[in-house]
Amino acid sequence: MQNEKPIWVIWGTLILLAFVWGSSFILMKVALFDSNGNPVYTDFQVAALRIAIAGIALLPLAIPKIKTIQREIWIWILGIGVLGNLFPAYLFTSAQTQLPSGITGMLNSLTPLFTMLVGVLLFKIEFTMRQLVGLGVGFIGAMVLIVSGGGLGEMNKGIHWGACGRVALATLFYGCSVNILKNKLEGIGPTAIASIALMLVMPIGLVALYFSDAANVALTHESGLYSLGAVGILALVGTAGALVLFNSLIKWTDALTASSVTYLIPVFAALWGWIDGEILTLGHLSGGVIILIGVALVKRL
Repeated sequence: MQNEKPIWVIWGTLILLAFVWGSSFILMKVALFDSNGNPVYTDFQVAALRIAIAGIALLPLAIPKIKTIQREIWIWILGIGVLGNLFPAYLFTSAQTQLPSGITGMLNSLTPLFTMLVGVLLFKIEFTMRQLVGLGVGFIGAMVLIVSGGGLGEMNKGIHWGACGRVALATLFYGCSVNILKNKLEGIGPTAIASIALMLVMPIGLVALYFSDAANVALTHESGLYSLGAVGILALVGTAGALVLFNSLIKWTDALTASSVTYLIPVFAALWGWIDGEILTLGHLSGGVIILIGVALVKRL
């Protein structure tokens, strides 16, 4: 392989990427709440800040690529921007107002299952019986996780089906985005796709921020700047920086190996939640393990 790297470099990059993405959920929590659990930024503001900051950060990569994109391709890149970035950014932050970050990270593991489901239903991708079984196992794991409930403070008072549903919807959108990338944008570099997709949805984030009081929160709330820093890290490291890592990993190995990061993200998400004092029950852990088993079957690892 032309860009072959030592195995320790590949594994190091894989673990670092999982750490970065697994940390995204606790960063969202820090952006939403102060140390006492009181709201700082709204879920709407956190999502808008993430999209705007990440889009601006990747703008220097997007601008040189604009002339290389054919006219008929723009609609598919916009689809990735909306389905793979804009909608999930809000759905995840909205869900985290009611769910512990560790549980949100575990539910994020549904992404490969929805990727397969969308591929089969909309793009006529062939599937095996083993993958079908994996799909069913994954959904069983999600149900175990959901009915286990849990959380902090007010989150302990019930099962937040709506919040879990929003995470599941976000992973469904991720599945749509991945299939668009695989089936409609062949031959276009992933860096160009990601940077231009964010460039297209960035104005929505900027307009949303203009009509919100996010600037006032940053200047007047005692945790405003601290929480803003969390959003900045989330956007710059969890989106822009992770893109560079993921693209490098694909270049050194292949897409299947790189996508195995899915198995490690929930570990770091749950660990951060535990460090932050979130309660993880046997039901939570069991549900997470069942989801990962389902993902393993679907991805035929």
